[in-house]
Amino acid sequence: MINFIDQITLFFDNTFNIFLVLFLIILGFYLWNAFCIIYHLLRFGIGVTPKILALIFFAGSILLFSIVITSYAQVDWQDILSQLPDFSKIITY
Repeated sequence: MINFIDQITLFFDNTFNIFLVLFLIILGFYLWNAFCIIYHLLRFGIGVTPKILALIFFAGSILLFSIVITSYAQVDWQDILSQLPDFSKIITY
């Protein structure tokens, strides 16, 4: 039976999971900032103009997020990584 420390070690040894955690942190930061901008434009804006700007910002944010996710999913990462030099062979002790 694997104990908790071994599970955490296995989780963080996998590079995909590290990038997934970093991606989720960056995504959360981005969504929080987008929410704050939209909230403050809607809450403290006087008149209709700030509400229209908030709607435009929100639509642009959703569009940009969709483009980035679609682009990220279509990239062949193995091809890109295979073109990088193998740094483990360059480093000598």
